[in-house]
Amino acid sequence: MKLNPTPIKTILLILSFTISNLTLPKFSLAQSALGLTAIPPRLEIIAKPGQVLTKEIKIRNESKNEKTISTSVRDFIVIDDLGTPLQIENTDQSANRWTASSWIQISPSKLKLKPGETKSLVLTVITPDDALAGGHYAMVLHTPGSDITISQTGAAVQTNVGTLVYITIPGDITENASIKEFSAPKFSEYGPINFKTIVTNLSDIHITPAGSINIYNTLGFKTAQIKLDNTNIFPFTSREFLNTLNRKIMLGRYKAQINAAYGTTGQLLTATLFFWVIPYKLIALLVVIIIVIFLILKSKKNTPPLLNTPKVEELEKELENLKRKYQDKK
Repeated sequence: MKLNPTPIKTILLILSFTISNLTLPKFSLAQSALGLTAIPPRLEIIAKPGQVLTKEIKIRNESKNEKTISTSVRDFIVIDDLGTPLQIENTDQSANRWTASSWIQISPSKLKLKPGETKSLVLTVITPDDALAGGHYAMVLHTPGSDITISQTGAAVQTNVGTLVYITIPGDITENASIKEFSAPKFSEYGPINFKTIVTNLSDIHITPAGSINIYNTLGFKTAQIKLDNTNIFPFTSREFLNTLNRKIMLGRYKAQINAAYGTTGQLLTATLFFWVIPYKLIALLVVIIIVIFLILKSKKNTPPLLNTPKVEELEKELENLKRKYQDKK
């Protein structure tokens, strides 16, 4: 069963109309300004339908103040090409086949942390007997009880830290992806050259493309290789990759080819583009210098050689001496 985007858009619209009077949760996977760290930031679990699993997660207080933490589980969706998770509440589980918040229990749900203290929590996953094969996702959020700020719009903003939970149900899983965009400037005077790649995941599970962008010169020789970041792409979402060829001086027509493998069987993503790099201002300057040198050499070649003054004076002296000798003999 594929994701129907209509219910998700409806949920987002409802949220956008109600957030002005509600507390807005702001989610962070890493250490936040609140001084809290969720360990680990991402937890991957493989579970069979009907299986019960327990995992340990931790929360650490990096601040100098004691904090009272409330822990909850939420579903989330990704709505942009940067992979930003947006938590959603009260979702219809049938509208999003990748949700997993109802499968997860956390104990304890409330705790106190002294400055510098780390505490463990037990995460229990109870998968339904009819769980669909593929990926299922949720986020575990840790919320300080008193850390609420007021935004410029007047709404209360509450910042959370947490762990993204990836649950994979083995079985008949569709794995498919495509390159939505692979682009770079078609003409540049100098480097560096920036590449933009957007990969769309059409699978029932998250994928992590692994590969590189290979650069070939006019003669077909590979001159550079740029590795792609190891980034997860959630089902039926796209992810943007930005890469740079850090070279200043280049000349000619180049080919860039991206090759990336994904999935359990190593399916291949590939795309090719061509671009030109011509430092025309530098070339024009070199041409002018060559012309000037040529004109100077040509001018010297056509100029008659000057008489060597010291040799003329010596010849005149020798001639005078010969005249004197001739007169003496007479």
